[in-house]
Amino acid sequence: MMRSRSLLLPLLVLMVLLGSCVGRRSINYLNDPSLTPGASKLFENQKFEYRIQVNDVLSIRVLGLQEEQHRQFNVEGQQGSAMISDAGLFVNGFSVDKNGQIQLPQAGKLKVQGLTVGEAQELVQKKISEFFPYATVILKMVNWRVSVLGNVSRPGAFMVYSNQITILDALAMAGGPNELADKSHVTLMRQSDRGVQALYVDLSNTNVLRSEYYYLLPNDIVYVPALRARSGRLNLEVLAIILSTLSTAAVVFTVIQNNTN
Repeated sequence: MMRSRSLLLPLLVLMVLLGSCVGRRSINYLNDPSLTPGASKLFENQKFEYRIQVNDVLSIRVLGLQEEQHRQFNVEGQQGSAMISDAGLFVNGFSVDKNGQIQLPQAGKLKVQGLTVGEAQELVQKKISEFFPYATVILKMVNWRVSVLGNVSRPGAFMVYSNQITILDALAMAGGPNELADKSHVTLMRQSDRGVQALYVDLSNTNVLRSEYYYLLPNDIVYVPALRARSGRLNLEVLAIILSTLSTAAVVFTVIQNNTN
């Protein structure tokens, strides 16, 4: 009996150690000891405004035109509706060529590379006004999407129909991280003219709310890894089975010994 107990004790200690490998900070979002019930705390944002790049696709609508000019600029859906599919917007949008320019009907080429969406709209508005003084220009990004991969419920690419989106919004669209996802080492990959920038974003700490990477940009990729302790947590069930088997064997061995004596 003493021998069986000596075998069970190390296994119990091992299970406790493995069960404590994953701390609350690694599982929960936005931990901050300074936050208290009934008190608020301001986290000032550092927004990084996206600038148009080569191969971006822009949707440009010009309102206030006569029917003939209206058809030249504006893509219509079925039954004359301006609501068309994402694929239709992409095919009929204005692509930024290798020189950073877009080709507009009648107005010619305009260089928009390096401009924000607001600056590009002002530039197009100024150019269109030379030909159509009372027209109004509405410019939007067509290729505004983010991808979320890794330990989330619904990984994939998601179209964004908003002027801004946070990394938490993107994770919500993907169903959120799984229970054993590592929220302190979320990888953000961002496209630029020079290549791809990759960095860790710590979502377990409220400092991320002040980060310039809290707001995502078009074509950002978010990867959520698994915790290193995942394998240990998964092995707990196996250890529980082994422990139960050893316990049963110890009882049987004790009963046999008592009957023999």
